[in-house]
Amino acid sequence: MGVFPRITIVAAIVYTAISTTYAIPAASPSALDWPSSLGISKSLLSPHDILRLSKLKSHTAGFPEFKPEKIGAEEVNVSKREKKDARLSRRQAFRTCKVIPSDELWPSQEKFDELERATEGPMIKTVPIAAPCFSGAVYDSEKCAEVTEKWSDSFLHDKDPSSIMSPFHQGITCLPLANPMPGPWSVLGYPNYVVQAMSVQDVQQAVNFARMNNIRLVVKNTGHDFSGKSGGANAISVWTHHLKNITYIPEIKTTEYTGKAFKVGSGVQGYEIYQAAAKEGLMVVGGEGMTVGFAGGYLQGGGHSPLSSILGMGADHVLSFDVVTADGSFRTADATTNSDLFWALRGGGGSTFGVVTAVTVKAYPTVPVTTVTFTFTMSDTVTLDQWWSAVRVYLENFPVMADAGMYSYFSMLPGVFNMAPLFAPKLTPAEVNALMKPLYDKLEELGIECNPDTVYHTNFYDAWNYSFAKEIVGWRTIQIGSRLWPRQQWHDTSSFDAMFNAIRGTTDLGRTFLGFNIAPTLANGGNPDNAVNPAWRNTLFHSISVVGWADDTPADVIQTMRDQFTNVEMQSWRDVSPGAGSYLGESDINEPNFQQAFWGTEKYSKLYALKQMYDPEGVFYAATAVGSENWTDKNSERRLCPSYRSSTKFY
Repeated sequence: MGVFPRITIVAAIVYTAISTTYAIPAASPSALDWPSSLGISKSLLSPHDILRLSKLKSHTAGFPEFKPEKIGAEEVNVSKREKKDARLSRRQAFRTCKVIPSDELWPSQEKFDELERATEGPMIKTVPIAAPCFSGAVYDSEKCAEVTEKWSDSFLHDKDPSSIMSPFHQGITCLPLANPMPGPWSVLGYPNYVVQAMSVQDVQQAVNFARMNNIRLVVKNTGHDFSGKSGGANAISVWTHHLKNITYIPEIKTTEYTGKAFKVGSGVQGYEIYQAAAKEGLMVVGGEGMTVGFAGGYLQGGGHSPLSSILGMGADHVLSFDVVTADGSFRTADATTNSDLFWALRGGGGSTFGVVTAVTVKAYPTVPVTTVTFTFTMSDTVTLDQWWSAVRVYLENFPVMADAGMYSYFSMLPGVFNMAPLFAPKLTPAEVNALMKPLYDKLEELGIECNPDTVYHTNFYDAWNYSFAKEIVGWRTIQIGSRLWPRQQWHDTSSFDAMFNAIRGTTDLGRTFLGFNIAPTLANGGNPDNAVNPAWRNTLFHSISVVGWADDTPADVIQTMRDQFTNVEMQSWRDVSPGAGSYLGESDINEPNFQQAFWGTEKYSKLYALKQMYDPEGVFYAATAVGSENWTDKNSERRLCPSYRSSTKFY
């Protein structure tokens, strides 16, 4: 979207640990007695594991006896979680700081070579995409010029194994800012190695290697995430971008659905699944962003869509996931198998419960769509107050427009409003014009030209392709925050005024504003039970504010600006919408109480319990993801450590 984007059911197959690839040296029986009682297979122990266990054993002598249990197809009963706390605590005690390259226990190059031989895809040693712009062995003026020219092109980054589209969160350690840059480039902020996954087995090998060697694991598909979740320092990354299979299923029957579907590899992007569906006269519920990974963080994060006001969230239409979990097992998660994991994966966020390798989604007959684009501005004869009065009329009409099935995406700067676009499935131009009449009349009254471009499209794909350009990415000098404004803001004048004044207050500071009129209610989504933020079900308005700074701004000034943005400007939004939420996929990485904001208190409690059940050792980590509060990398080494530790000491 403009500047900011957006399974056939099979039996679960448990993949055997790759102990034959990674030889485990002999150890004394006493060193291995305790981990077997912990539910950890001896065959999974690396030398690092053995060393940690020998030290941790003395620290956990007081824990109650733990008996291994299978985390399998049966549904986890979260209401009985208290009975498992002691066992989970003991498994969680196995957590230690992750190993980094300067440590003795970091795997040798020979071990990484063994991993490459065990995978179909290559093992890539990271060279940052802008490294050709730095003096040294890889300096290349032509490549640097190409990277610099295409830096804002999402295709440049999604095809690179380690680059992400919000490089600010990578530490701004290797950017094409000059030609050539002085000194060597740095891998700091990037994973050290990337497994280019070509199969489920490749994903399993990467997960097992990271777990067995206690290395931070990163999951990247396209790298779109606004908070940099698909990047990370001192890590190994599994890159799912090449899992591109798309299978059309003319009829699928499940306990909840009979109809058409697609099974989609996790590397498939929005434009690819839309094209495949259009060939069959169908559509699926996906994002507006052309290059967003459809089956990756988009669906796992909930996924809002141009179709949301008639069909709800993208996650509402998932029938099944294929996923590799932290123990290296390959599982199918659907309404009857691993149903707790299925619930969590539909809205609980990416890089959290496992690596999704494929997803099966519902498909629907395509529908006609009317789209509208226009711009209106202040001028010598139109004051800023008058311009805002027109914006207010438009916002006041949100309940009527969204409940009619309309979706709109627009941006504002002080005195400039740009609709890009209004998207109206199943509505004719005449019906859209009638819904937009209050705004058009107000603009005419103020003498403001608008000149809407209204186009009728016979199908969803043509309307989407006409309306949404490829995303502009690579932003390194911005931070965003967002709010899902609840319907209650429209229930009385004082509530609406509070919202309107808060939005005007931040925008008049010169902040870029992005807005979505949208209504992904439970009814529109088919009344699903999933982990999607309940704030989505009650919203009419997803709003984003953006603060920016110049490239040469000192770090301390940037931090001050970020703190002001999070704790003052965005707090003004939170203050007038208590209990509302924020979209985890387009949010402030410093969002206070992100657990409530992204999932709601009740759902977060369940998600956190499932995180501890499926990933007690913290194999999967991402900033502001479920369970991320248990970890921190806020130290000079950027080492990922359990957050309860007071130092970066590791065993």
